[in-house]
Amino acid sequence: MNVAKRRAELVLAAYELFVDRGYRAVVVADIVARAGVSHGTFYNYFTNKRDVLDAVIDHYFALIRSRVFGRVVAGQRPQTLDEFCALAASVIDQCYELVAAEPGLVTFILLEATSIDDRVAERSIQNLTIYGDEATEWIKNGIALGYMDSALDPRLTGEILLSILLSALLSAVRNGSDGLDQERVRTDLVRFVRAALAP
Repeated sequence: MNVAKRRAELVLAAYELFVDRGYRAVVVADIVARAGVSHGTFYNYFTNKRDVLDAVIDHYFALIRSRVFGRVVAGQRPQTLDEFCALAASVIDQCYELVAAEPGLVTFILLEATSIDDRVAERSIQNLTIYGDEATEWIKNGIALGYMDSALDPRLTGEILLSILLSALLSAVRNGSDGLDQERVRTDLVRFVRAALAP
């Protein structure tokens, strides 16, 4: 079997078990049983359960990036504040679609995994930095085109946009239990973005 495919199967098996049972309740024997491979095969790819957790974190942060941004952002450089706000609205909607399709993903990656130890928290922050870097580039572009306030600090503003993304993901996880439905969350967050960025 293809090496990358076998490794991906182990990552998927580990992820499913971590979501279903929680990281601490899973052992390597559970992962190999779920993947239908031997212990030896597992150790060809990972040194221990903690090692496969790192692979799960990286893979599923990449999945969040692909699912939330990939469908609406690929190659786009908004030319006006209206276009930027429309893009923000689409990203917020993608957050809800992701949570609906993968209900345990956001809860595990953003909430449970980060509480396992400091290394996981640091790895999560490193993954989130990629999103912050992308948002910073959008801000620089908006300032250069004159539709965003030139007094904005691009890095800080990019991190604020990242916090808005996290807010949308967590609202999607709550699924209206806090009295906020998707339309209200989208409307309020986009209104905030417009007010914060406008010249």
